[in-house]
Amino acid sequence: MSAIEALRKSLSVSSEDLSSEDKKKTAVEAITRILDALGKGVAPFGEWEQRCLGAAIIALRSSKFDEARSFARRAIWPEENRRNSGVARLPLRPGMLSLAELAHELETARKLPPRGKPRTVE
Repeated sequence: MSAIEALRKSLSVSSEDLSSEDKKKTAVEAITRILDALGKGVAPFGEWEQRCLGAAIIALRSSKFDEARSFARRAIWPEENRRNSGVARLPLRPGMLSLAELAHELETARKLPPRGKPRTVE
């Protein structure tokens, strides 16, 4: 089994019965692992991956944790599954074009409180 296949399999576990906080952790972990793998050259990093990971981080910011994890996992879909997925409609996001920029945005999003809860100023 190749490294990319092993990563896909490891991220396929259901998060259905998890709490919201655990779903957030699962989404952050998935995005982090995919960014790390792409940084190590496990798979190419191009426009498809930029769109998927950018959308995942935007969903994470909006407390849409299942959606965030789903978008992240699409970044490592096999080529044959990519044709009709609707990812092309996802915009490329300025400030989220490189692996370093995506990692920075992920860290920022990870620190945000869940939507609907008041933010506190420190």
